[in-house]
Amino acid sequence: MKRGALRGKICVMKTINPSAKRVAPQTQCTTQLSLRIPGLRRVDVSFDAPEVSSDGGALLLRAVDEEVGLTAAFAAALRDRRDPTKVVHEALDLCRQRIYGIALGYEDCNDARTLAGDPVLKAACGRAPDSGVNLASQPTLSRFENAVRSSEIRSLRRALEDQWLASLSPETEVIVLDLDATDDPVHGGQQLSLFNGFYDQHMYLALLVFDGEGRLVTAALRPGTTHPCRGAASLVARLIRKVRRRFPEALIVVRADAAFSMPAMLERLERLDRELGGVDFLFGLARNRVLERKLEPAMEVARERYRREGKKVREFTEFAYAARTWTRARRVVGKAEYGAQGANPRFVITSLEGFPPEVIYRAYCERGRCENFIKDLKNALAGDRLSCTRFQANEFRLLLHAAAYCLLYAVRERAGRYSQELGRAQMDTLRLRLLKVGALVREAVRRIHVRLPRSFAFARVFAAVATGVDPPPLPA
Repeated sequence: MKRGALRGKICVMKTINPSAKRVAPQTQCTTQLSLRIPGLRRVDVSFDAPEVSSDGGALLLRAVDEEVGLTAAFAAALRDRRDPTKVVHEALDLCRQRIYGIALGYEDCNDARTLAGDPVLKAACGRAPDSGVNLASQPTLSRFENAVRSSEIRSLRRALEDQWLASLSPETEVIVLDLDATDDPVHGGQQLSLFNGFYDQHMYLALLVFDGEGRLVTAALRPGTTHPCRGAASLVARLIRKVRRRFPEALIVVRADAAFSMPAMLERLERLDRELGGVDFLFGLARNRVLERKLEPAMEVARERYRREGKKVREFTEFAYAARTWTRARRVVGKAEYGAQGANPRFVITSLEGFPPEVIYRAYCERGRCENFIKDLKNALAGDRLSCTRFQANEFRLLLHAAAYCLLYAVRERAGRYSQELGRAQMDTLRLRLLKVGALVREAVRRIHVRLPRSFAFARVFAAVATGVDPPPLPA
């Protein structure tokens, strides 16, 4: 017997059930499995269901995307330099494939090897699940990412900002802009991936801006040794001018940690306040001996209270302070905390007036939520997966992941109208609950029929978000 025929015979004879005496002819080794589970009859598992996808939620992403116009705005900011007569995958198709894929948990271009023919993802991208041409391959997506130029990066960033601005309610009265820098570790020879001693790694340093509700406003990628505040003042100034044009009377508050309380940033915001009105800031301030000396009376009160009460206590105060590099004194709020570990002084600098020190400090502490938003971007959406060689390609990737975050935020915001659980869920949980659902797809002449499981726990939410109306109860 020839070697090839013998190998095929061995594959056909393999089975999970060793007691089986006869195995039906099979075309592949994994076509059918027989499992023995105590308490049940024999369970036969086959891999021959027609046109099945495990990502039925891709259709929900497309429905919400159609409402907000995210991928269309992204594609409009790109210039396609390919020969139109040879283009199979338009820029809009490529944007949708990448952004939907990232939202579904497929952050790597290599995932296109298995997803290019997924029937639901094809339908979400506007292609017939059976008769339509497959989605783009990994090489096509890689060429797409590496073809983007710096001018298009700027256009994409502005498109992202415009999308955020359009998502705000016309009745918005207060807009908080939370700034933060986050590390993006790199592995290899990526351009401008430099060693940062503070983080002890080769990395990029991304600048992210969220609003107070967790919407991603904009993102920028910077070399690894960049100071966190570098470029932030001009970026924030552009955002403030955009906001003021849309909301002439809204109060705008810029909030960040001590790394951003640089003289250039403070003076820029004060000039904008004089020019536009209603612009304030709330920054952390690194402690020094002068600040600690000014806080000492409040710290002494806190120390005495701790000795009497035996538990951690806090006292708040405020005073005017001017560093040597500042042009004038500014309001500083101090927190004098004393506990079992001793003194723990903290300082906040602000332009806000009319609020007591304790309220100012608590408002600053709310910026801690920004850390959770960054975790969603990096953990659930792999926002730090920047593995291209070219710096511009990696910045484009960051914006693609930012767009996927914005799309999932829009889905969560709409799902929250019908389910408190989903409205509060982290994005990886939202994906598992609402998007990772099996779908049976059948393409007919006049329609495409997608069947979702009867046991789908969030079927009503899915239907409501997809259609924009609260549907009647689904049949039992």
